[in-house]
Amino acid sequence: MPLPPRHSQTPPASPSAHQPDRRHALRLCGSAWVLAGMAAGAATLLGDAAWANPRVAPRADSPEVGVDPALLASGLTARWGQAMRRDLGWAARWTPLPSGALLRALAQGDIDMGIFLSHPQAERLSQEGLIHDRHVLARTDVLLLGPTQDDAGIRSETAPAGALRQVLAAHAAGAASWQAPAPDAALAAWLAGLGVQAPPKASGAKARPAGEVPYRLSTRAEWLAEQAQRGRQVASTRIWLQGGTADAPDMRLACEVARPFRTRHPGARMLSQWLQGPLGQQAVRASAPAWQAPQG
Repeated sequence: MPLPPRHSQTPPASPSAHQPDRRHALRLCGSAWVLAGMAAGAATLLGDAAWANPRVAPRADSPEVGVDPALLASGLTARWGQAMRRDLGWAARWTPLPSGALLRALAQGDIDMGIFLSHPQAERLSQEGLIHDRHVLARTDVLLLGPTQDDAGIRSETAPAGALRQVLAAHAAGAASWQAPAPDAALAAWLAGLGVQAPPKASGAKARPAGEVPYRLSTRAEWLAEQAQRGRQVASTRIWLQGGTADAPDMRLACEVARPFRTRHPGARMLSQWLQGPLGQQAVRASAPAWQAPQG
């Protein structure tokens, strides 16, 4: 649900009386995403929120940063947090939110910064003047995963749109299982950008067996984290299409950072610059192949 608008376009540097409740609600929402995702992501969240040096600047200098859960699950926030504590004396307070919800919170000024994956809302908010200081920090490939057997008949499909239409048609006919991305996920926006829509369910189509491996979209960052956590449990899943190849050059999502106009946190600008600088980008390169540098 969209967050209610703020009463002031330029709030004071210290949070107003109603901000803690709103930010607490965001953190509760983010916690649900962590619990539903990777256990490693939850550990990252707890670890990166810790203070390495109690003698450094007060808590106000450590901004609250909304992050897409893919960054937590993949460990990129952990690498950033470790480097921040060594270089800055503190680490950002990560609040996990899917990119769509994150951008709405950013527009309202309910978080100090946002690190999200490619989403059409970002361009709209930039044009409306609600977010600024927007930069690409990294990129990750989009993967089409599915069962090892060719249930949807996509073996000869090389174009993402064609393969996904075939998968959705097979799902509607009861011949294959499909797991749609969550509505606020960046992958849902990416799928919509292809103009691919699920056809109506065919009458008489049989339900697929419970536990069957479905076709689904994932980022490479999340897929590698899932493999590391579940090991053999994902052995029955196959990558049918993936970004970074000549057949699918557009199957990629950018990891972007932006700041809200409605909130001016004293440490957010410095952190944005730090993430774009040598230490921030070194953490990205160390996370390959899950993440690639912006020029990659």
